[in-house]
Amino acid sequence: MIKMMKKLLVPVDGSESSNMAVKYACEIAHKFGSEITLLCVIPPPIVLGVEAGVIDYRPLEESGRTVIEKAKRIVESAGLSASTRLETGQVADIIVNIAKEEKIDLIIIGSRGLSGVKRFLLGSVSNRVSHHAPCPVLIVR
Repeated sequence: MIKMMKKLLVPVDGSESSNMAVKYACEIAHKFGSEITLLCVIPPPIVLGVEAGVIDYRPLEESGRTVIEKAKRIVESAGLSASTRLETGQVADIIVNIAKEEKIDLIIIGSRGLSGVKRFLLGSVSNRVSHHAPCPVLIVR
């Protein structure tokens, strides 16, 4: 039996595929009466050749809030509402952990369409999430 999709988690990063994932979430929410949570994860910056020090996350957080607000406007234009979360850390790990903690029924995530070489070197967030999530994952192109 298919579990009802009451709680949707939509990681957003401002990309076109991320915005498409928000639109898919809206369609699902309309059909199932689902709650939507929009999540933006700020990855830790990679700093090479610089002495360790305090990193100012404020510009990154401001950018993350802008991404979330844009996604929230998409949801609101569909006549729905969404809760939002802004987190800092390893992106795929944060997504999976929140899905577990919040007992999410479906993660809807955009695929950036990275090339084979980039995917090999960087790892794909959507790929990692799909392999480690506690629930089904819908990857949107």
